[in-house]
Amino acid sequence: MEKSMISISEEDVKKILSELKEIENLSSDDVIKFKVDQLMQMIGEITSIDSKETLEQIIYNKMKESATKNKELNVKLYMLYRNLKDGRISQKEAKEAYEIYLQMYPYDTLVY
Repeated sequence: MEKSMISISEEDVKKILSELKEIENLSSDDVIKFKVDQLMQMIGEITSIDSKETLEQIIYNKMKESATKNKELNVKLYMLYRNLKDGRISQKEAKEAYEIYLQMYPYDTLVY
């Protein structure tokens, strides 16, 4: 059977990797973390894109995504990003705050 090739932009692959990394960071189940890590490694082998995105990059990307959709979440993530970048809080504290913010604002848009 012949293999068919598909074309995916690098930006889309980065978005997929970012979402997988977010799932890995938010999950407390070791099996899920392992499976997500395997998926990221497979994507990394197929492409030349680095899948090891830092927590700082994840927060920054989510902050940019929420800029037009959810202003409150954007502000919270911006403050968290600046505190982490300036070294005022640890990686562990930032991860906990990030998880809380995403649970507080589960939807991308708010209706006023």
